Amino acid sequence: MLNIPRVAQYARFSSDNQRTESIDAQVRAMNQFCKQNHWQVVATYTDEARSATTDNRPQFQQMITDSSKGIFDIVLVHKLDRFSRDRYDSAIYKKRLKKNNVKLCSVLERIDDSPESIMMESVLEGMAEYYSKNLGREVMKGMKETALQCKHTGGCTPLGYDLDENKRLIINEHEAEAVKIIFQMFADGHGYMAIINYLNEHGYKTKRGQIFGKNSLYEILRNEKYTGVFVFNKLGSKDENNRRSSSRLKQSEKIIRIEGGCPKIISKELFEEVQRKKAANKRNTGRYHSKEFYLLTGKIFCGICGRRMQGNLRFSGRSKIRLATYRCNTHRSECRNKEINKDYLDVYIVEMLRKKIFNANSLKHLVNNVNTYIRQYNSDYDTNYENIKAEYGEIQANLDNITKAVEKGIITESLINRAEELEQKRAEVEIKLSEIHQLSLIEYSDFLPVIDEFRELERNTEKFRTFIQQYVKKITVYPYHLEIEISTGLGIADKINEIVTIRRGELYELFESRVREEKK
Repeated sequence: MLNIPRVAQYARFSSDNQRTESIDAQVRAMNQFCKQNHWQVVATYTDEARSATTDNRPQFQQMITDSSKGIFDIVLVHKLDRFSRDRYDSAIYKKRLKKNNVKLCSVLERIDDSPESIMMESVLEGMAEYYSKNLGREVMKGMKETALQCKHTGGCTPLGYDLDENKRLIINEHEAEAVKIIFQMFADGHGYMAIINYLNEHGYKTKRGQIFGKNSLYEILRNEKYTGVFVFNKLGSKDENNRRSSSRLKQSEKIIRIEGGCPKIISKELFEEVQRKKAANKRNTGRYHSKEFYLLTGKIFCGICGRRMQGNLRFSGRSKIRLATYRCNTHRSECRNKEINKDYLDVYIVEMLRKKIFNANSLKHLVNNVNTYIRQYNSDYDTNYENIKAEYGEIQANLDNITKAVEKGIITESLINRAEELEQKRAEVEIKLSEIHQLSLIEYSDFLPVIDEFRELERNTEKFRTFIQQYVKKITVYPYHLEIEISTGLGIADKINEIVTIRRGELYELFESRVREEKK
């Protein structure tokens, strides 16, 4: 039988100095190489702006996982350094490919199993790792030299500053006003939300022209440049941070601090006062947040602008009554949706799930629904499986005919092209066959522990939130009502869901409270 190798191509680029065209060029070269060798490309994996010094590359990891499925015989890269520039990672992942009977090949470096090739491959990997680490060292050296001249080293300039023709910081008067407001309000005891609301309501924007959020303030309040001190590499490199045993003296050698290296926007006294307050707040953070627990975080969305709603705690009125809500993260001038009482909604969701899922009668009903779905799915499965299997048999028969022709000495370009097309189709059908499978009917007794778990889990804990959120798909909050989509497929049938609608007024009335509902 004619055995055409099946190839998975892998390409990547790692920095702003490379672009998508780099991946296109790699894929083009690999396609040409496969065509010349009559190899069949069955998959292509690409990682954009991902360094080969780390294995944290989604498509790379997917390729390694797929190598165990028998989909391809070869992983092809343009150069070996596209696969990895870390010798340890390279050895680990090549071993996994070898275990799965998959070979690693390179277009530009012809490596076989000879002793000479093994030595050459080791040299190439060592050179790639040296290049990567040396490049990082040279880049850091250049940035340090730029910093010593008090010039901006790259990235977005801090709020309150622009750059002159020599890349030195100069004050942007309008933005500097916002910086002064942020520091002064924080020093006066205002919280993040109060500062954010003031800035947004008075038309101030972030450096990127967006409205302010909490993340916008964190970096501003810790940036010593606002006191006129040019600082570079204050936190050190990631390696430096992770190396806890290194001395503070060695770490300080990595930091560049130049007094008067940039224009001053705030006083040192104000900056130091803010740092003291931040430190005090940090000590009390655990105690403060432990008082509030948001069960539905990540699951609740605004029905007007579509953004995720976030937990918010405030103390309103003269008596400073605590009020915890979910509110839209979009500024009020852009989205007029109302916040929703967090306590009422959390309790309502738990109670609703208890009635609809976590009791014996409801659970029996859900098990019956899921089994009905499974029977229909399996009925369709038989037809789909036979169709795919028949398609596979037809492709295999055509390949067998080509093999017989080749054995008789009939080899033409069109015959080879036809074989490649059939191999491609066969690979696609094999993937379909590997993915399709029947489902087994479920038993009511298998799900009874779910009821016990619901009853026994301690409320206001991460475990309870994780448990509940398995059954809450999405909550959409509109000005006058809520739509709650819950999963009733018991983790077996993702398509079995139920949508519950409730008016805001109805929700509040459940807790003997009132909410004003204006007519539309």
